[in-house]
Amino acid sequence: MREIAPYAIKTETGAAGLDTEIIAAALAERGHHLAVKFYPFARLIATFNENKEIEAAAPVVPRFNLTGTLTEPFITYRNIGLSLAQAHLSVTTLADLSHLQIIAFQNARNALGPEFAAAVANNNGYREESSQPLSVKVLFNGRADLIIGERRIFRHLINDPATGIDKTIETVEHPLFAPTHYSVIFRDPALAEDFNAGLAAIKASGLYDAILQKY
Repeated sequence: MREIAPYAIKTETGAAGLDTEIIAAALAERGHHLAVKFYPFARLIATFNENKEIEAAAPVVPRFNLTGTLTEPFITYRNIGLSLAQAHLSVTTLADLSHLQIIAFQNARNALGPEFAAAVANNNGYREESSQPLSVKVLFNGRADLIIGERRIFRHLINDPATGIDKTIETVEHPLFAPTHYSVIFRDPALAEDFNAGLAAIKASGLYDAILQKY
């Protein structure tokens, strides 16, 4: 997995977070234990493909370069553009991104699809940043027009005192992207089947919704 709150958080005893706890709970339904290793998002699939000791990787989508068995989606991300209200930006389509100073999350060109990649292909003001706390700070310091990332992650960072930004500054969300439904990729098809069965079980029991409400 890749480390980003509130989805996957490194702790002294292992890992916590929305993705982590959903995956762990689904696997536990079929008697499996989750042990998490963290890698940069841009290296997630390559590391999984190259390191045969790693049994699964998440979160992934079908358009990634996958070698394994993909599960049913376990979580929905809602990627947005975020700007400062005082900038009064009009951003309603991907074409509006062509001239802005933009910071996106690592591997965004791949994760957000070919239309997004084409929209920023010739924009010299576009870059991808592995540190999303840094991206938020850059936006609030007025050194970027727009940052692109997941809504829960942005809300978490803005409200986290450790980020050190002025929360009184108003922001505007630009819903430029369709929801992204993420899955787990397993090397063993039988483990993928167990995960799918466990996911259905925790949804039926109410545990899935309880984890969502926690975060």
